[in-house]
Amino acid sequence: MIARGFVAVVVTLVCLPAFASTTPAKINIGYATAADYLPAFVFKENGCFTANGIDAQFTRMPVTTNIPAAIIADTLQIGANTATLFLPAVENGLDLIAVAGGTQLLKGNETLSLVTSKSFLVKSGADVVGKRIGVPGINSVADVVFRKWLKNEGIDPAKVKIVETPFPQMKDLIKAGTIDGAIAVEPIRSSIVNEGIGQRSTIEYHSAVMPKSILAFWTASKKWADKNPQAISAFQKCLKEGIAWIGSNPDAARDIEKKYLGFNTPVRPDWDVEIKGEDFDLFVDMNLEFGVMKKRTDPKTLVWSKP
Repeated sequence: MIARGFVAVVVTLVCLPAFASTTPAKINIGYATAADYLPAFVFKENGCFTANGIDAQFTRMPVTTNIPAAIIADTLQIGANTATLFLPAVENGLDLIAVAGGTQLLKGNETLSLVTSKSFLVKSGADVVGKRIGVPGINSVADVVFRKWLKNEGIDPAKVKIVETPFPQMKDLIKAGTIDGAIAVEPIRSSIVNEGIGQRSTIEYHSAVMPKSILAFWTASKKWADKNPQAISAFQKCLKEGIAWIGSNPDAARDIEKKYLGFNTPVRPDWDVEIKGEDFDLFVDMNLEFGVMKKRTDPKTLVWSKP
């Protein structure tokens, strides 16, 4: 959901009266190749950023596993994240906080699925034993929930060859037979299926484990967020406006999606700017089960609120 390293995009806030500081705050934003982040692209294109004093640019991050370290290094101030990466980073002492929701994965509207080669059909967990399955990052949501599904199916996850595979490379690696399948997010999933390279599994492993769950969300360092509450509030406000605008302007939204991602997806994620501590409960349990975390984190401490 892999080449190492990260790309950062510097976004400079213009001094406005709405901001308490007289020094422009610089915001670097990182995102992955997924439709989850379309509301952010929309409010960049439609001027909400500008109206709130933000001069924004976006660059795709090759892998989200690098985002926590980039935030702590102050290369990024806001970055896309997922629960299974965010939680152990916090456990290990990184000063990270969730500042806005992104998407939820709901049963019946899955935006993350197992796709396999045309010659390989998955009907149960037993079918992937000995197979090579690509995930966008080891310990990513795709990886941890997939391993939980295997365990629920009575399969030892160690019997499946789970390999780290960047989203943009999944299609080519399935086509070449290098991997047997991959956990692909929209619009990568639709691209693989529509081009006849692979097929979507009939089993939706993620919603089989969690019928409703947070998927992608936005994070920052708590120190930075506490010092820039107006910037966080503006960011949340523009996300909400972006979601509403997409609903009223689906064709124009597709044009923006294609501009930033390179292609369109026929599936619209369930966007939600709100995020709560309890959204992390099940992910804490799974991280502990698979050794991604060693101790339980209080979910109430994970979501930013104005100081």
